[in-house]
Amino acid sequence: MPQKPPFEIHPGNFSLDVSGVAGFFGGEEAISAMQTIHLYKGRKFLGWYNSPGSWNVGKKFGMLANSRFWDGLFPGPNEEPAKFFQLDGKQGPKYVASRSGSILEHTGHLAYLIMQTSKEELGVQVEGRVSKPNKVTIIQTQPVFKTVADSAVIEELPVREIPSQSGLHTYVALPPIAVSFTTCALCGWTYDWFCFSMILLGIVSSGISSVVIGSACLWLQGVKPAPTAPPGDGMLMDGDDIVLLLGKEEDVATITRGRFILEYAPWVRWRSRNERRKRSVLGDGIESTNSDHRSDAEAGLQDSSLDCDAKQGAVPTRDEYAAIGLCSLLLVIQLLGQLLLIPQGTFFGQIMFLSSFAASWVYNLYLSAIDKEYIQEQLLLKVLNLDEQHMQTYILGTRTAAAVFACLMLQPHGVAADKWKELGFKPESIIHNFIPNDTPVWVTWRKKILKVMRRRVRSQDTCRDLLTVRDEDVKGFNEDDKELLEKLLKDARIAYDLATKKQWLAGGMEK
Repeated sequence: MPQKPPFEIHPGNFSLDVSGVAGFFGGEEAISAMQTIHLYKGRKFLGWYNSPGSWNVGKKFGMLANSRFWDGLFPGPNEEPAKFFQLDGKQGPKYVASRSGSILEHTGHLAYLIMQTSKEELGVQVEGRVSKPNKVTIIQTQPVFKTVADSAVIEELPVREIPSQSGLHTYVALPPIAVSFTTCALCGWTYDWFCFSMILLGIVSSGISSVVIGSACLWLQGVKPAPTAPPGDGMLMDGDDIVLLLGKEEDVATITRGRFILEYAPWVRWRSRNERRKRSVLGDGIESTNSDHRSDAEAGLQDSSLDCDAKQGAVPTRDEYAAIGLCSLLLVIQLLGQLLLIPQGTFFGQIMFLSSFAASWVYNLYLSAIDKEYIQEQLLLKVLNLDEQHMQTYILGTRTAAAVFACLMLQPHGVAADKWKELGFKPESIIHNFIPNDTPVWVTWRKKILKVMRRRVRSQDTCRDLLTVRDEDVKGFNEDDKELLEKLLKDARIAYDLATKKQWLAGGMEK
């Protein structure tokens, strides 16, 4: 005879059916929590709890698996892991290079994070006229990648592993794990093997999925500059927010064109060599192609043995991520089991099942509330070796003051004006990107600014005299134009004083 449980709960006519919410409740929170798993140290080992939303999580992360079989089971776009986990894909602001003259209308995800960081800075308020404040952040870039003398290594794209950061999540994960194992044990103690098995299946499927999905390493991939590339000084422009990037081309290009990438181990990628054309249909009469659609950026971290095979004419391989597909399939099977078996459990077992769900949902809610972009910003600043002493933010009251300040900070130090063309430095273009106006007042103002830059010397007074209104400057101007020109030149004097002081303190100008 079956053993009698230690105690029983008699609900009377009340019937608790949790099968309807078993796999759908808390799905969005669970997905959001899983998307930060690579940003925190040890998170992948803390998923051993009965997490709700297994159906949503399985369908979402199953799209990472890349083959005809997995695409049929989990339809959707096959994005690269970094973009899938929202570590890539954001469109960055416009970039204007001060030396090469190149303009990027849109930069990448890293430039977007740098711009967001600068927007969050309080900044130093600069005295002067205020019409429309502009925030200008100066970033002195630091070496990111180690210099390697070996020419064979230099040809590869520079990459650097990003260490995950620590946090309170380690301790916050303990309660849901403890609740899940406790409720599972209580169900076994009362001989409710249906609810016991479903809670245990939830613990196992969530834990294994966390280990597999979270096993990727986060890398920073830079850009290999040309050997004769000029300094990478330039500016990111997003409305009234400006970021001046000063430093070597390699370090600046890492911000403007670099990216985050997620690299999984071979046992997770589980490459398939038999599938050549992804969308081929059996019996359609169309032969498979040998083209490899993987991007160059992600190919930078692929195994060298695979590249050798490709050169020898072997069938190109593709990351299938079959291990992630199997985990997603297990999560979907978990839902089916819960729909069938939970209603067969006792009233007490169902309460235990819901209790484990509730504790896990609260934990997922805590993880989903974390600002993912802020974590990425902190990791990026750390890997770029940037801190407060390398980043200074100023708030100037007008657009004209910001334009003059940026132009002066980007001006090559110790280089005569007749050498600017050889260096590719065009201050007119920089000012025009700020203020494209071509009215007589603005043309006069622009000429005076350029004259100051060409005759810039140690004495501030000499250049300040050039930033005053003279009779020959206002011929044909009415009173309103004269007043406007005086205001614009006053803004320029404030920007000149700030730039000169900043460069003296940084050692860029002689006293």
